[in-house]
Amino acid sequence: MKTIEQFLTSDWYENIIAELVRLKPKVQFVEHASYEASMLMDSFKARKYVLEGFDSSPPTEEECVQWLMEQMEEEKDQIMSYVVARLTFSEQLDDDPDGEFAEGEELDAGDRSEVVEVLGFTRSVIASTVIEYDLVKNHPKQLSAYFKRERIPGAAKFASQIKKLYAST
Repeated sequence: MKTIEQFLTSDWYENIIAELVRLKPKVQFVEHASYEASMLMDSFKARKYVLEGFDSSPPTEEECVQWLMEQMEEEKDQIMSYVVARLTFSEQLDDDPDGEFAEGEELDAGDRSEVVEVLGFTRSVIASTVIEYDLVKNHPKQLSAYFKRERIPGAAKFASQIKKLYAST
């Protein structure tokens, strides 16, 4: 496999998805979309930046695919257990589609967004969770910086929650 797109649509990755569905039968995925590969590549770049800084060159797609496959080969059971726990955690989050506002700047009730439909997870969520798993397991001090690079609101608090989740798996 040469590219992330080929990886995400490969039989190998389809088998990983099928295994996850066996472990968590009610998980819902949206149809695979072309944007998933670029989002996953951005996550790899964020990981490399928080671990090595700006002086390092960005990873190639081939390096990213190889790294993911090696991680799954070495720790598949632990990773799949973490993915199930992480998806369950995500399903329980009380996401606010409008984001967070400073006190006094909140939206009026009529201006707030309304969730019409919950679509499910992108299929690349497994691969991106492998990146998170590596960071929380091997580089927990960089987890908050990674979430900041990924533009996760409340990155420090979220990193703390993820560390607790990892400790419980």
